Amino acid sequence: MDLNTINKTANLSKNNSMSLMIFKLVAEQHSEFTLHPFYAMNIFKIKEVLNATEYPIKMGTMNDSDFFMGVISVRGDYISVYDAAQWYGQPRANTDDRSVIIVCEVNKQTIGLHVSYIHGVAEKDWKELVQTDKNAGKVVSQTRIEDELCLVMDVEQMIAEITGTDLEQEAKVDSLGQTFEKIILFADDQGSIRGYVKAVLENLGVKHEIYEDGSGIIDFLSKAENQCKVGLVITDLEMPNVSGHTVIRTIKEKMGLAIPVVVHSSMTVGDSVRQATELGADGFISKIDTPEIVKTIKKYFKE
Repeated sequence: MDLNTINKTANLSKNNSMSLMIFKLVAEQHSEFTLHPFYAMNIFKIKEVLNATEYPIKMGTMNDSDFFMGVISVRGDYISVYDAAQWYGQPRANTDDRSVIIVCEVNKQTIGLHVSYIHGVAEKDWKELVQTDKNAGKVVSQTRIEDELCLVMDVEQMIAEITGTDLEQEAKVDSLGQTFEKIILFADDQGSIRGYVKAVLENLGVKHEIYEDGSGIIDFLSKAENQCKVGLVITDLEMPNVSGHTVIRTIKEKMGLAIPVVVHSSMTVGDSVRQATELGADGFISKIDTPEIVKTIKKYFKE
């Protein structure tokens, strides 16, 4: 992304909106094209979009992922490419003139996603994103594009599968060895991440409340008697209904509270940390980084 795109995306974030890159996993000539939904990804996770025909995919080192296609060379860097359609259980997509490779960075991992074509970019208010059924795998939320279903893909889950991340193992950490009267409020729309952070906090011996989106945090702090009970807020940015951007602005600007707020996000592209700071956040943690969670709690969680 160029600087203008980053700045535009940052302004959208401040206004509780986001830009989605919209794409299809099957080509227009596919016999069931109209039955397949649109898919989307937050544009702030995308580094660049490449014409697939200009970057031949070559088989690289052994990879256990069934949807691994091979590697491409981009300005001297080798990037592993994965077939998005195959990850969703569909036949592997063919490469034609409209095929692209979306190079994205999530949780400090850079990968390429092969998709059939880019439909465009859509700006959406967070309220237009609806949480999917808890049993709907590989999708974090859904919306409508041109009155058709659009599924926001769970790129974090894909990365976890690729890297073989074991969240139960990642959550193992020693107790801090002290008693805290205050609690930590945490929000994330991904069930797997909520379970992971909950296990980390329990192992550390820290009292906490966990929510599916930012509304739980705001509701809790809206009660004056609860405000003195909270020592730290940790929130994801990308959440349907009430986003992390709204959580930060509500706590810092509307409520005027001095409670530290730390962003817990997979968006590690470029200026993400700077943008989180500009929103008013006190810190930034990449997802699934247990040592950084512990470090952050030690720094901000005071009695």
